[in-house]
Amino acid sequence: MRVLLFSFILLCSQLSIASDLILAEQIKLPSNSLGEERKLLIKLPKTYHNEKNSYPVLYVLHGQWDMLSTLSTIDLLEGEIPNFIVVGIESKGKELSPDNGKITPFANFLAKEIVPYINENYRVAPYRILSGHSNSGRFVLDYWLSNNEHFSKYFAFSPSLDDGYIVDLISKSNSEALKRKAPPTLTIANEGEHMQTPFTELTQKLNNLLEGSFEFQKFPEQTHRTTKHPSMQYALQSTFAGWEPTYEVKISGLEGLKKHYADLSDKFGFEVLVPKETLQKLTAHYAISDNSTEELNKYIAFTINQTSEGIDSLFEISDYLFGNGYKEAGETILNEICNQVKNHQRCSG
Repeated sequence: MRVLLFSFILLCSQLSIASDLILAEQIKLPSNSLGEERKLLIKLPKTYHNEKNSYPVLYVLHGQWDMLSTLSTIDLLEGEIPNFIVVGIESKGKELSPDNGKITPFANFLAKEIVPYINENYRVAPYRILSGHSNSGRFVLDYWLSNNEHFSKYFAFSPSLDDGYIVDLISKSNSEALKRKAPPTLTIANEGEHMQTPFTELTQKLNNLLEGSFEFQKFPEQTHRTTKHPSMQYALQSTFAGWEPTYEVKISGLEGLKKHYADLSDKFGFEVLVPKETLQKLTAHYAISDNSTEELNKYIAFTINQTSEGIDSLFEISDYLFGNGYKEAGETILNEICNQVKNHQRCSG
């Protein structure tokens, strides 16, 4: 059974259609806080225009430099993490520096202008991550330590800590107040003692205050620049560990699969649907398996009812099986679709 399911994972992967590579849409957002327009790079999930789902948002500082590495990492982790709306924010220099606890113009731009703009113009889920590298990583930590509550998770990669500012803030922080904040994920590369020493001090203090309820990782084989990719991979995989169901869950039946995604919805606070591709693969699996008619019919009914696109995805997998040597399985799926949706145009006659 394991070999059978894996063979259909390979077959169904060919259903995807190649498209032109588009890094992201670029817009210019006027900012009262900054007194100028600022570029945003916005990348929508591949399924955004074909479905009505809402998506979590990953905000990437230094977007003009770090958007490409972020998108490539997300692509490599497809299936292991949610589909994201990714927003790259043009940012650099002193505008990202802290100002002794004051709300900076850039922080105000982020909270009062960028996040509301994205919320108003895109289908967003109530889960968002703020990510930054180097001096934008320090901005992320400073923003996390403030009273802002706009983000569900914070990623700080090789943050600039050598001025002692963030470590000093942590030293003055209250443990209970920190525990109420969304947890951060920190990483560092092979940076030299001016970065390693404050990073070690920071993580030790956070361990004492948060009792280990945050993630951090050292990448001694990476440089300050090359750590961007492995840091993002680590941060996303640790944040969404267990996102993809195990093989055992996938073949345990529909109820086990539904429970897995319901548990994800409860954990992260937004609706997580069973992916169309997963339903297609399992529908194909049960269509060619012996004594699986009851489970197959459950999958077909669930797929039809989950989204308006579900029935089309079932016809797609039926047609695919017909054309690739599994005529009986394709016919079985088609007959059951028409048994459940008798008035569909493909079922007439």
